[in-house]
Amino acid sequence: MEIVRKPVIKPEEFRLISEFVAETFGLSLDADKEGYLTARISPRLRDLGLTTFAEYYNHLKFAPSAEERLRFISLITNNETYFFREQSQLQVFAETVIPALRDRKLRNGDRKIRIVSAGCSSGEEVYTLAMLILESGNFIWNWDLSITGIDIDPQAIEKAKAGVYNGRVFQSTPGQYLERYFRTSADGLQVRENIRSMTSFVQGNLLNLDTIFSEQEVDIIFCRNALIYFSAETMRRAIEGFAGVLTRDGLLFLGHSESLSRITNLFRPLHFPGAIIYEVRDDY
Repeated sequence: MEIVRKPVIKPEEFRLISEFVAETFGLSLDADKEGYLTARISPRLRDLGLTTFAEYYNHLKFAPSAEERLRFISLITNNETYFFREQSQLQVFAETVIPALRDRKLRNGDRKIRIVSAGCSSGEEVYTLAMLILESGNFIWNWDLSITGIDIDPQAIEKAKAGVYNGRVFQSTPGQYLERYFRTSADGLQVRENIRSMTSFVQGNLLNLDTIFSEQEVDIIFCRNALIYFSAETMRRAIEGFAGVLTRDGLLFLGHSESLSRITNLFRPLHFPGAIIYEVRDDY
């Protein structure tokens, strides 16, 4: 029986691929990710008839089609998420932020609200926010309200658009939300149309939000546990981009373990029980 040896990535090959990932997608691959990278992309080498990671790097770097790059980013990103993640932040969003945003908009005669989930993965966060907004009862008539999910992984975006889920993604979902906002489908539970009509999904890079949204168009950005994959410089660029598309009083939600304290002074922290939210500074 012939023994098939798995390719082993060399330090120089890992460096080249890591630099490519940073330059192309803004993501940072730490040195301890060699084994992870090897396991994730070795099957592609076999599919393409390649024998070394150097050959695969050249294929990524110089191939005329972008299809392999999109397939590659789907392989190396972690899209594990679930509905109603980080409850303390969602409580602040539902009970404090949304009513305050509504009142401010009405005072200004503005009934348009734009919310963005940056690094939305397969869409669970987007639909969670939509459910919380509907449950709040603050936006009954004549509101132009949309929630846009953005992710670099095209496969994740396609799953988000389909809105069909099962298994552990419902581990934190209250039972009443399952009854009100999902219907049974052949492959699991599908988000109902009243939620899906409020949402949209775009395949894109978090470093280029200005190509998707106009300056000062977005009211709230959720970017939770996505920046941990960025280098310090790339993280700074992303945050500056967020500040550019947020309204002057716009808000940024980060993951509970993430902070802007050593990254930028474009935002000021707002402290709530169990949560910190960042607001664009007035003098930005």
